[in-house]
Amino acid sequence: MAAKGRNATSQLGLLVSIVLIICICDIVCVWRSIEIDLKLVSTDTTDDLQLKQQHLPQTFDSNIISLEEALELTDDEQLDTLNILKEAGVELTHDIIAKLPRKADIIAQYGADPIIHNLESCSVFRDTVSQEERFAAVAGMFNTGTNLLGNLLVNNCQIDGHKKGTGMRAQVPWGKHNPPTEHRLKHVSKVGGKNVNQTAVFPLVIIKDPYHWSVSQCRHRYFTIWEHDEAHCPAIVDWKTGSPNDVFVKYALTHKMYDTLVEMWQEWYTEYEEQSTIFPLAYLRFEDILFHAEHVVDTVCKCVGGRRRRGPFKYLEASAKQKGTHEGANGLVSAIIRYGNPGKRLEGWTKGDWEYAKDHLDQSLMKKYGYSFPDWQ
Repeated sequence: MAAKGRNATSQLGLLVSIVLIICICDIVCVWRSIEIDLKLVSTDTTDDLQLKQQHLPQTFDSNIISLEEALELTDDEQLDTLNILKEAGVELTHDIIAKLPRKADIIAQYGADPIIHNLESCSVFRDTVSQEERFAAVAGMFNTGTNLLGNLLVNNCQIDGHKKGTGMRAQVPWGKHNPPTEHRLKHVSKVGGKNVNQTAVFPLVIIKDPYHWSVSQCRHRYFTIWEHDEAHCPAIVDWKTGSPNDVFVKYALTHKMYDTLVEMWQEWYTEYEEQSTIFPLAYLRFEDILFHAEHVVDTVCKCVGGRRRRGPFKYLEASAKQKGTHEGANGLVSAIIRYGNPGKRLEGWTKGDWEYAKDHLDQSLMKKYGYSFPDWQ
């Protein structure tokens, strides 16, 4: 009897310990949520690179130059990105022109053409969901440009006859960052999720190069918890021991532990890849909405039975309720400069991080989305 009592006490103690660990993790995540909310109160809400200065901090000189002068300072390799900034209404400076990425560097990282997968499911969606009921909505991991894509869709795409505006939504109603298996048809997001038929939503799942994405996590980690600091990030492996650095993530209905940031990226997207046999959706790249925005938006708009809205293509939102387009423009410029630069892919990485990613990243997933494996230099 005494032995049984001790066993029962031991099991109870173990149970209490587990409950305490879960509670502590929840408290940490709630506090992190409050911290994030406080940081975002004063920022421009129109962009996701976040197109927020805190997320991609970059300042440029204020000596504005004319387009003619910019063209004189630009070589043929920079004309594509210069044209994007011109169309976006960005005020050009010598500093911006000097940092514009070269076409060869962009192609070396992402290829020459945009990549959009699973467009064959578009006709299934259009045939099964009425025009007035259907939505296109954004899904993606933290730091993958979800807000930028949402803005581009709302500003440039329209489903005629839709009962609720344009038919474009900034996020899927189960929450854009939440894994679909545990959340679709099971969770309703507090922002934009109410009174939406989730089976009438066509998710546009956005992915970012895992090397650049890991660096993005260092600037804004959202609900991810892993051991790192300013001097050691992304810290795929522990810089002291070289062992995998596990990552805890709080989603709306679940908690998940990943071996490293590499597995977090990989498993999240693999789960969404598996959904293509269950419901219609499409996959696109963050880098393509930077360097091929018009083509991508027109393609996915047509996919869901929409059309381009009247007027020129809008890269940035201008609203009297916001601070204006200046901060958004700075964010767009910063993103184009950062993600066009191959040298930024391994910013902060150690050789141990690089070796782990090279050994553990799914080569078929990398190849499918046209992402190369960088060399260590």
